[in-house]
Amino acid sequence: MTAKLQLRALVPGFQNDMDDLPDQATKKMVLDMLVLIRDGKVTGVKLDSRVDTGDLGDCYKFYFDPNGSGKPRYRLVYRYTPDELHAVAVEAVAVGRRANLDAYRRAIANLGRE
Repeated sequence: MTAKLQLRALVPGFQNDMDDLPDQATKKMVLDMLVLIRDGKVTGVKLDSRVDTGDLGDCYKFYFDPNGSGKPRYRLVYRYTPDELHAVAVEAVAVGRRANLDAYRRAIANLGRE
């Protein structure tokens, strides 16, 4: 049996991102998505290095929207990291709107890669 992954957040950056979300439904959906990712029930798309956003090659993106209709308006950026016991943890890096690459710009800032 595989050990359950740990769930972590880049603080204070990720907390600031959560605080900037428009409502409780969106914030709750972020937490729900992180649990699904941690439990291996959903997987995002691997990111890479882009001129517009910088190097996020160690991260994944996951689209979501509490509205549930139309194109999802938000992105969650996360990565898998080893913890001190050599197990793997899911680390929440950033969350923000898809528009204007907001979530990616937050991720670069939260990771200190500006």
